[in-house]
Amino acid sequence: MAGLSVDGTTEVAIDAKLDGIRIQVHRDGDEVVIATRSLDDITHRLPEVVALARSLPAERFVLDGEALALGDDGRPRPFQETASRTAQDSGVAVTAYFFDLLHLDGRDLLDAPGEERLAALTDLVPEASLVARLVTSDPVEAEPFATRVVADGHEG
Repeated sequence: MAGLSVDGTTEVAIDAKLDGIRIQVHRDGDEVVIATRSLDDITHRLPEVVALARSLPAERFVLDGEALALGDDGRPRPFQETASRTAQDSGVAVTAYFFDLLHLDGRDLLDAPGEERLAALTDLVPEASLVARLVTSDPVEAEPFATRVVADGHEG
């Protein structure tokens, strides 16, 4: 996302890079479908993500995100644990983090400006389920953000 801020400087959005399984979550009423990047339907393997999707205040949406296995300390577990959990029900809980909203209640957002999509995403999804993001026009702010993301155990 890039756009102009009030003072005329260019703002950009910098997202944390998570090492999880890419998921797309589709909801239509009570029906939820979770697909991987390769379009495998893994809905039945992620009941915690289904419950989250059903709790959101919209009837129809498409969310883009990552599913990660986290340790008791909240840090990401090795990618292999996440991958095995989404491949089969291993009993390891996963947490979904979303970075984009592609559709909301009958409105496609693919061509909407980034600021609009981000606003709709943050209105729909609780903060705890959003990918960490920094929106800034100051390049100096990017380095401490990236350092913190890596220190939290993510890729960057």
